[in-house]
Amino acid sequence: MNKSLEKAKKKHFEFLRKNNAITDAKNGELSLGAMKSLDAILHVYQDTKDTKIKLELSVLRKKLGLEKNNDYVDRIKTYLLELKLPFELRDFHEHKTGKEVSFALTSFLNDVKSYKDTQHMVEINISENFIDYMIEKSGYTEIDLTLSKRFKTKYGYKIYEMYLRYYGLPNRVGKDVGTISKNIDELNEKFGTKHKYASKMLEGLERGTKEINDLTGEEIFCFYDKPSKKFVFSWAKILKKVESKCIIPNARVGEVVTWIIEHTSYPIKDLANYKRKIKKLVLNNEYDELEETYRGMLQFKYNYSYEEINALKTSTGLYKDFKKNEIQRALF
Repeated sequence: MNKSLEKAKKKHFEFLRKNNAITDAKNGELSLGAMKSLDAILHVYQDTKDTKIKLELSVLRKKLGLEKNNDYVDRIKTYLLELKLPFELRDFHEHKTGKEVSFALTSFLNDVKSYKDTQHMVEINISENFIDYMIEKSGYTEIDLTLSKRFKTKYGYKIYEMYLRYYGLPNRVGKDVGTISKNIDELNEKFGTKHKYASKMLEGLERGTKEINDLTGEEIFCFYDKPSKKFVFSWAKILKKVESKCIIPNARVGEVVTWIIEHTSYPIKDLANYKRKIKKLVLNNEYDELEETYRGMLQFKYNYSYEEINALKTSTGLYKDFKKNEIQRALF
């Protein structure tokens, strides 16, 4: 692999396979920065399988999206301190004993040290008791850390994580629609809030779904169902319009829009409006050099070869989607 491709891969290809027991944990009291820190450390553990991790503060700063913050050292220390506090994990299979766990009260970190002669480094010691939850076998949520670090609200971050977690879950509504329902107590646990009324919770949920749409182009709808007293989240899993007009897979439209914006050299004044315009052009197959852009994303983000990309193109000129487990085989 040449140096430019390796550099591009490191910059864009930071997928975390986050155990569903951790995704579903009662950790809403953590700040958004602490949640991002947990994911960043999990990503390193995922590669090294070592509970004792050495990280440069500059690397952690970049992973957390703190490049513009001069007080990033103090912020990181605060986030890591939060990860020493206990929170609740529940309903998972424990690898060590083979038993089903109802709940576990645990903390993520044992300790964090920075020595005077190497103050640009931190030594992070993950709790040994936490390892069972990271290697538990039943299910993972895939998270793109390059995207997740850009979230500015806990609502957007957690709703998007929930969306990824339950995207393909079977339901009674239909194959074209994804949906999940949560009551107000479950959402208060997820966001660390204490809302008593649905209207106040909906205010936060609307901010979160708007942020998701601005960052990804994905639309997640939410309403409060009074009879069941639950908040219902839903999203389209199949866009037939994309399949009929666009040469790229419908599941990759939002991703391609994000890729285009990330590689736009000129300043964008109105990001939300610009994103909507780009998405419309892509959906209608009217974006200039759409095929070249998509092939470039496959090459530099997913490390596909020229031959592998050609194999995804059908005789009709449309591109087949690739399965996520194909990506995982290349990663791990």
